Amino acid sequence: MEPTLIALTGAGLLAGAHHAWSGPDHLAGVAPLVSATRSRAWRIGFHWGLGHTVGALLAATLALLLREQMPGLEATLSAWSERIVGLVLCVIGALGLRAVLRRGDLFAHHEQRHSAFGLGLLHGAAGLAHLFAVLPALALPGVLAPVVYLSGYALGSLGAITLFASLLGRTSRFRASLAISSGLSVLVGVWWLAESL
Repeated sequence: MEPTLIALTGAGLLAGAHHAWSGPDHLAGVAPLVSATRSRAWRIGFHWGLGHTVGALLAATLALLLREQMPGLEATLSAWSERIVGLVLCVIGALGLRAVLRRGDLFAHHEQRHSAFGLGLLHGAAGLAHLFAVLPALALPGVLAPVVYLSGYALGSLGAITLFASLLGRTSRFRASLAISSGLSVLVGVWWLAESL
């Protein structure tokens, strides 16, 4: 592989990992799901991260394709997408708190991975901050260089969320972790909603 492509892959990996770890909305979105599982938390993180990556790439592609035809699209979608992210965080947190109070499961065991993927997909599609994170790809020449950078970005983001879920799964104490992470999810969601108004 050419040194330039290796550098682009590395830059994409770092940018994706930074995006995933620096967003309290990502950590608050996946933490209740991970805290609600008793084993293999990394799978929940992987599925949430995969959904998030797919949603982010779809939203960024759509916004890039439509921005010429609809001036101001990014600003309009950004305002609404931030509200959706805040609302989803509040719902996830509320479901987690309800599961703690009822001593039940957040989701049925067989639904956990599908729920994690779907919530990650919604979160990724709603957050247009990804568009700004992938803008360096637009400045790159040709097709190969942007694809390499975006592939690195997607892998970096997915790896960071999976690692976070794995670490949280090893340290969580189920009910206490679910209560704390769900409460934090609600708080971050309310803050996200307030910031978007």
